[in-house]
Amino acid sequence: MIEIKSAVISTDADLRALLRQVIEDESEETGLRIGLEIPVPFTEIDDARLEQLRQLDPELIFLDLEDDPVMGLKFAQFLGEGAPGRRIIGVGPPLAPELLLQAMQAGISEYLQKPLSEEDLQDAIDRLSRKFGRKNEVRRRDPAKLLAIFSPKGGTGSTCVATNIAVALHLVTRKKVLLVDLDLELGETALLLGVEPRFSFVDLVRNFHRVDAGLLASYIERHESGVELLSAPFHPAKAETVTGDQIRQILHFLKQHYDYIVVDTSKSFSPPTLATFEQADHVFLITNVDLPSLRNITRCLPLLERMGSVKGEDWLRLVVNRYQASDPISLKEIEKTLGLPVYWTLGNDFESVMNSINSGKPVVMTDKSVFARDLKSLVTTMTGITPEQADGDGLFGGIRRMFGPKSSKRSEAR
Repeated sequence: MIEIKSAVISTDADLRALLRQVIEDESEETGLRIGLEIPVPFTEIDDARLEQLRQLDPELIFLDLEDDPVMGLKFAQFLGEGAPGRRIIGVGPPLAPELLLQAMQAGISEYLQKPLSEEDLQDAIDRLSRKFGRKNEVRRRDPAKLLAIFSPKGGTGSTCVATNIAVALHLVTRKKVLLVDLDLELGETALLLGVEPRFSFVDLVRNFHRVDAGLLASYIERHESGVELLSAPFHPAKAETVTGDQIRQILHFLKQHYDYIVVDTSKSFSPPTLATFEQADHVFLITNVDLPSLRNITRCLPLLERMGSVKGEDWLRLVVNRYQASDPISLKEIEKTLGLPVYWTLGNDFESVMNSINSGKPVVMTDKSVFARDLKSLVTTMTGITPEQADGDGLFGGIRRMFGPKSSKRSEAR
C-alpha cells in the first residue's frame, strides 16, 4: 500500500501521543504514517525544521493552533502555498467565526476542537482516507434515531425534557448524541446547557452548500456531558430564512453522523416542525395535567395521528410531565379523553429542575431529583439498556438500586 506521509506540528505532548496511537492503529487500512513531529511554538520553527518539512513533503499536516491561532493561520497559509494538494487538519480551541472563516481561506480543510477524543480523530482519519482513496468501507454507522420533542402549549417543560433526554442518552449509551434546537425564534436549549454557541442552525443552513463532515464540527458546540448542540439563533429574526425543505436536507445529513438526534421543536406546526416530524423515528408529545395543555393536544392530535399512520403504532408517545399522583385529573382520564396511552410520567420536582435551569447544569447530571430518576428510567427503557448494563462506575452506577424492582414507569401509568 502506498504510504500517506504526515507531519504533526504541536507543543501539546498529549495530542501528539494520541495522534501516534490512532494513526498507528489505522496504518494498515489507511497507509498513514507520521514522518515528522515539530514540538515547538510557531515562532521557534527555524530553517532547519522547515528543511525537514520540505524533504518529507507530507501530504497531510496536523496543525495545532492552540498556542497562537493567528500565527498558526499564517503558517497554515504558508504550508498550503508550498504544496497545493496538501491537506491540513487544524486542531485547537473553539475559534471565533471570523477566525474560522480565515482558517478555511488559509487552506485548513477540517478543524477539530479540543479536547479531542480518540473517536473524533478516528472519524477524521476515516474521512481523509476516503478522500485519498485509501478506504472505501469505513466505520459506517446506521442512521441516527431521531427523537422529536413537541408540545402544543408553552410552559409544559418540553425544552427541559428534550435537553435532559439528550444528556441522559449519551450518559447511558456512550454514543454520539446531538441536540438540535428547532425552536428557531425563541429556543433555550443553550441556556439550559449553560453554553454560549458561536453558531446556530441558521448559520449551518446558510453555509450548507459547502459543509462536509469535517466542517460540520465547526458549527457544533460540545457540552461537558459529551452531548453536542446545534442551537437556535439568539436573534429571532434569523428564523425567517429557514424552510421545511432545508430542514429535511440538513436532518438527513446529520443522521449520517450521529447515533441519536434529539430535536426540540417549536410549539406550532411551522414548516420546520412538520419537516422534523417527517424525519422522526418517534415524537414525544409533552403535556402537563391541566385543561389548557390537554385541550391543545386534543386539537393537534388529528394531524399527528395522520402523520403517524405511516410511521407505526408506537411513533407518537405521550409523556406527562410534572406528574403527581394527587393530580385532580387521573392518568386513566387523560387516556380516555385523548384516546392515546400514556407512555411515561415524569415526577414534579420544581425546585430541582429550576435550580438546574438557573445553574445551566442539566438535572440528570445529578442523582437527587425525582424528575431525573424518572427521566433516566425513560431513557434506559426506550434504548433497551437495562440498569445492569449501564456503566457501573459512572453516573448511572446506582441506577438499579434507585429504581428497585420497578423497571418501567409505563406500568405505573396505567
